[in-house]
Amino acid sequence: MTEVDFARPWHAWSFDRDGGEEKKIEIVREEPLSLHINGRQAALLMRMPGRERELVAGFCVSEGLVKSFSDVLTIQHCGRTSIAAEEGSEGEAVISRNRAHVVVRSGGLQEEARLEVVRLIRAGCGAVDVDRSELPLPTVDEGPEIDYQILFGLSRDMRDAQRVHKRVGGVHAAALYDIEGQRVVLCEDVGRHNAVDKVIGYCLLRDVSLSDKLLLCSGRLSYEMVTKAIRMGIPALASMSSPTSLAVQIADQFNLTMVGYLGGQRMTVYTHSERLGMSSQ
Repeated sequence: MTEVDFARPWHAWSFDRDGGEEKKIEIVREEPLSLHINGRQAALLMRMPGRERELVAGFCVSEGLVKSFSDVLTIQHCGRTSIAAEEGSEGEAVISRNRAHVVVRSGGLQEEARLEVVRLIRAGCGAVDVDRSELPLPTVDEGPEIDYQILFGLSRDMRDAQRVHKRVGGVHAAALYDIEGQRVVLCEDVGRHNAVDKVIGYCLLRDVSLSDKLLLCSGRLSYEMVTKAIRMGIPALASMSSPTSLAVQIADQFNLTMVGYLGGQRMTVYTHSERLGMSSQ
C-alpha cells in the first residue's frame, strides 16, 4: 500500500457565521474487501485499505470461522500494486486490492460457519446473525497480573501513534500492549472491529503471544469486540469509551478483565479487577 492509499482528495465547503469557502481536503478511504474461503465468498468487509492479510487472518480466527490459525494454509491478497496499476488501469487495481482468498485445511472450518450465507461486516456494526442462546466461547486463562498504574499512560500513547487519525480523522484504533505497557502494534481502520482484527492478525502472522497482553480500543466495547478478545485468549480489554451491558456480562462470565473510560488518571474497571492487582469485586 502506498502512503496515500488511506486518504482520498476531495473538494468541500467550510462554513462559519461569516460565510463559506471552498477547500481541498482529504477523507479516509472506505472500500469493500471480498473474502473468499476455499473458493466461496464468506464475507464482505468494509475497511480502510492496508494490512489486508492481517485483517483476514484476524477476522477468520476471531469470528470463529476457522478452528485455529494453524488450519489456515494460505492467505492471498492481490492488492498492493499490480501490473494493471503500473500500466494506468486504476479500476482493475482497485478490484484487485479488494479481494482476498483463504485456503483452510479439510476439517478446519467451524461447522457453525455457514459459508453459504454472505456475512456483511459494516464499519459501524457487527455480524448480522449475532444472537445465540449459548455462546461457544472458552474461558480466558488467568494470565499474568497487570499493574493497573500502567494503564493510565496507554490512552495518550495510542492517540500519539494514530497517524491516519491525525491526518484525515474518521478512523478507530486498536493497540496491543505487553504487561510492562510497551506497545506491540497499533492499527487504524474505519471500523472498530477491523482495527481489532488487524491487530490480532498481525500477531497471528508473526507468532506473537496474545495470552499475556492487553488490548486497547478507541471506540465502544460491544458484544463483538468482547467475543473476539475471548476467542483469542486476551486477558484484558480496555477502551477510552464505554462498554455495553451485554459486553460486560459476557466479559464477567468468561473471565475477561474489562476497562472503560480510560484516559488521563481515571478509568472504570467493570469485570475481574483482581487481574489488575485490585481486590475482587
